[in-house]
Amino acid sequence: MAEANQKNDMQRLQSAAGEVTQEACMRNVTKDIRDEEKADHAQQVADWKASQKTASVETNQEEEVDDFDDDPVLRDLETRRRDALKARFSKEKEFHAQGHGEYREIVEDEFLKEVCGSVHVVVHFYHLEFIRCKIMDKHLKILAQQHLGCKFLHIDSAKAPFFVNKLSIVMLPTVVVFRDGKVEDTLCGFEALGNKDDFRTAVLEKWLAEQGCIKLKKHSAAAHANGDCCDDDSESDSGSGSDEE
Repeated sequence: MAEANQKNDMQRLQSAAGEVTQEACMRNVTKDIRDEEKADHAQQVADWKASQKTASVETNQEEEVDDFDDDPVLRDLETRRRDALKARFSKEKEFHAQGHGEYREIVEDEFLKEVCGSVHVVVHFYHLEFIRCKIMDKHLKILAQQHLGCKFLHIDSAKAPFFVNKLSIVMLPTVVVFRDGKVEDTLCGFEALGNKDDFRTAVLEKWLAEQGCIKLKKHSAAAHANGDCCDDDSESDSGSGSDEE
């Protein structure tokens, strides 16, 4: 009888312990749920505040932009900038139509038309078998791409006897600089370039600038092509000649 009572007491204790454990578990679960709800609520509040702050900043920026739009000085500057860009693009288009921007070969029949068709023109009289002519070609090709305001041409002296005689060309390579169809200056050989075959593109570029057919940029693009930089501080506008317009 005593054993039966002890067994019943043990079962009641186990049952009570199970109920306490279950209640504790439920309390923990309920607490976790409430904590998650609080965290979600706090995050929602933070997101809302952030969105309000962003909207306020955007509104202020829009108001500032509107203020700029209403500023006559800024409108005038913007108009001038657009007009300048349009003028530049128009000029560049005109130069390309005249054959600028590339180093082109011409024949004797095209000579007068090409030389008189642009304000600034550089013509290289070359010979196919002369190494120094090939060196000059290399440098002029670089410059032609960098100085859009000047036309760069080359012509086979053996196939242009009339102009070789007319321009008194007695040494090759010879580079002739024209302005409005008239000879401005002539570069014979490499003497003015240091009289050496490995002269820099910047040296030839500087010589041409001194003749007025191109402008040197503050940091010469042609010089950078050879890893050099010219010392001249003058600026360039689409590569036009120094006296153009």
